[in-house]
Amino acid sequence: GHTEYPKICPAVIVAIRKGDKLLMSRYARGAYRRYALIAGYVEVGETFEECVRREVMEEVGLKVKNIRYYKSQPWGYDSDLLLGYFCELAEEHKIELDETELSLAEWIDYKDVPDDPEGLSLTREMMQTFREKKKREHEELS
Repeated sequence: GHTEYPKICPAVIVAIRKGDKLLMSRYARGAYRRYALIAGYVEVGETFEECVRREVMEEVGLKVKNIRYYKSQPWGYDSDLLLGYFCELAEEHKIELDETELSLAEWIDYKDVPDDPEGLSLTREMMQTFREKKKREHEELS
């Protein structure tokens, strides 16, 4: 007769595009030192798209547009539900890094997005999707 309500924490993963470049970051804390995308938890009463805008502004001081849902991934390690979004830089502006969250954020050309042979995370899949799409676009132009 015991009822249990599992805790689910929705979070967004954000791939910000600027032409042939993708904004990639590194976390300021923790053991994970590879490239990541902007990410954060959704606040109560906030839509996922509002969360995308807020997290990007808080972490790198940029405005985004054309926010498009990509896909989701349950992340059982933390009871998280990750929702991936692609968007574009809305206006050219200097990156203003939140150093409590990130140690680095920089625009990386699609050709330099690193491979990920494991491909376990939504973040890695989104990076590879961006790289492969841009590669196909450039091959079609050639």
